[in-house]
Amino acid sequence: MIKKIKYVLLASLIPLAFMGCGKKENKEVNIYMWGGSKEINTFMDDVVTPKIKEADDITLKRVPIVDIKDIVNKLIIEKQAGKKDGVIDVLWLNGENFKALKDANVLEENILTKVPNRNLLKESTIVKDFGEDIDGLEVPFGEAQFNFIYNTQKGNVPFTNWETLTTYIKQNPGRFTYPNVSNFTGSAFIRNLVIDMLGYENIQNMSSDDLRVQLDIVWNYLNEIKPYLWREGKTYPESEGKLDLLYSTDEVDVTMGYTVNKVNSKIDSGDYPNTSESFLLEKGTLFNNHYLAIPNNSKNKENALKVINALISPEIQILKQEPKNWGDFTVLDMNKLDLEDKKSFEELNKSGKIPTLEELETKRVLELSPEKVRIIEEGWTEKVGKN
Repeated sequence: MIKKIKYVLLASLIPLAFMGCGKKENKEVNIYMWGGSKEINTFMDDVVTPKIKEADDITLKRVPIVDIKDIVNKLIIEKQAGKKDGVIDVLWLNGENFKALKDANVLEENILTKVPNRNLLKESTIVKDFGEDIDGLEVPFGEAQFNFIYNTQKGNVPFTNWETLTTYIKQNPGRFTYPNVSNFTGSAFIRNLVIDMLGYENIQNMSSDDLRVQLDIVWNYLNEIKPYLWREGKTYPESEGKLDLLYSTDEVDVTMGYTVNKVNSKIDSGDYPNTSESFLLEKGTLFNNHYLAIPNNSKNKENALKVINALISPEIQILKQEPKNWGDFTVLDMNKLDLEDKKSFEELNKSGKIPTLEELETKRVLELSPEKVRIIEEGWTEKVGKN
């Protein structure tokens, strides 16, 4: 049985500067999150929110985001306007959006040191986010590794690199596509392809101008395979959810995403055929962590910290990794947990539908810098998306 949330109440640990003197404490915390996954939304609303309410009498209100760039711009504008009473208490983010907010000085400082369960985290998760120093501005929430999903009933793994992807697409016209690069899953697919074609170390050593030149190889390739894509490449699914729907209705053979356990979750919910499995590319796939941060104009920083501490507790991290909930991998260090929690995680890692932990670890490819991600996204939009 999973034990009750094992986190220290923060009332005595949070600096009194966060508490309004003589004011009634605000027990509602607004967490702004991408809202495009029904599994994540249900988990946060039906599992996490009641547990936090029971443990600390805090009402967690999930506010869905369509495009996080809108929220980034909102916070930056509020900072410039000197607004002190923001409505965002906790923000789910990573990568270029974290860097933009860090550069704009809109995130509360040193939150990592104020979260007791920080002592249970993997040290590797608290150093850099897409190559950007975290500097205590955010707390890791989960691990993600890009993976592809296919129906084993139709044969072997359809491709393992860009060359075999080419062969597969041309031999199966109309059966493959990927989300528009304005969507983070579409962007990740293109970044994986860029790394597979140009080489990770080569890209790391390229200047921005060199990368723009070398990317023409990728853009030419993508334009070459366009006629063989779903709807002849004249349009792309607008989201990962739309691609999942195409896969579940057998319009395409492959879907994709960052949640390794998604295949188990979707099979359990009846959205995917039970013969579905996930796979990685031969040279590996992108791996990253996603994080939680607090805007420095939040009116409720004390309770925001309590929420973050609960979200990285062993109980909620275990529940989060269960396929029936979210399936998201944990940021906790197994060597820092007690035997019961460690055993619970080990049981969750046993599945014939996903790559083994050993394969996942050996095929991790670190994310590119926010600047290079931007160059790739802009290049695709100009050279492929508009054609």
